[in-house]
Amino acid sequence: MTTVQVPGIPRETSWISACPGGLWEVRRRWLGERQRDDLTPMMGSLCKVKVRRSTVTEGETQHTASQEQESTASVDSSEQATSYPRSQDSALQVPLDEWCLLCMGEGQCDITEGCLEGMRAGEMCEFTISAWNAMNSKAAGSDAIGTQTENTTGQGSSQQSDCFTLQLHSLTPGQESWQMTSGEKWAWVLSHKQRGGQRFGKGDIWGAADCYCRAVKLAITLNGKTRRKPVDEVSKEGVDEDDDDDAALTPCFDKENEQAVADVSIPTEEEYKTVKAELHCNLSLCQLKLGQLGKSRDSSIKATELNPRSTKAWYRLGQACLQLGELEESRMAFGKILELQPDSASARTALKQVNSRLKDLDSKLGQRLSKMFN
Repeated sequence: MTTVQVPGIPRETSWISACPGGLWEVRRRWLGERQRDDLTPMMGSLCKVKVRRSTVTEGETQHTASQEQESTASVDSSEQATSYPRSQDSALQVPLDEWCLLCMGEGQCDITEGCLEGMRAGEMCEFTISAWNAMNSKAAGSDAIGTQTENTTGQGSSQQSDCFTLQLHSLTPGQESWQMTSGEKWAWVLSHKQRGGQRFGKGDIWGAADCYCRAVKLAITLNGKTRRKPVDEVSKEGVDEDDDDDAALTPCFDKENEQAVADVSIPTEEEYKTVKAELHCNLSLCQLKLGQLGKSRDSSIKATELNPRSTKAWYRLGQACLQLGELEESRMAFGKILELQPDSASARTALKQVNSRLKDLDSKLGQRLSKMFN
């Protein structure tokens, strides 16, 4: 989550955050007077923070925070964010009662990042967290939120809310996505993709899905801004060497296009489509494991559109459609795999399962029609 520098942020806000163990509802309220500084956390900002369980009154909390504010140095841009292993048994992915450095946008702790939105150095907020239950999930509409995961956190329970305070000591400047260059955005995309793979390998499916979603959102803003071929190469492709009127046939390149050609940190169109397809494909697998079948189907469809030769994307589309009961679509997806990879044993097995279910449905339909006409 990122922060927009907009005045008049509501004193109390609420949202849903993803943690390794599932989804949590977060409610935040400001403590004390708001600061007048314009600098607030954005992507890439290093934030020096302390999270504590709220066990004292508001006045006592602010007094203690004021004393600690003077006893620690401000964060410097040369420092590195503190790395903590993410845990299924904890809603908060940061230690309590000690200063730590968080890099906004990396998603180390989605709850803490959300609370940091709109904060200024020296401010404190109080937030409560409670497990997002299945009833709320259904009320939100279809599987948009996802399936409910049992809460086993040591910092809260599925029946009660826990209250914490968050203090922002200092921070470094960051950027909104619209302020970034295409190369900077692409670096974030690749970073999120790598982090998503690491989290998935450790069983942190919610965390992996969050990384892939962040990457996809940034990748979308790069559409049409990929690296182009150098002018001389493009000219050779489009101009006859015997033609004297070279200037008339030479493509026009403005300053932005020239930068896109020179900046190797910007992906080519092929690289862009390949990575974006992989992101949708990986996200589809996460959503499938989380029971978000409709979303998994939609993500895999996007992956197949970007890379029609991706057998993984077609397989995940087939799996999602099969579990949704969309058997014809599932059969088409598994059949596509066999066109691309005729020796795929997994696709053949899945296709047999789909055909078996279709045969059973046809048989039951025939029995019903027979009873109707008899």
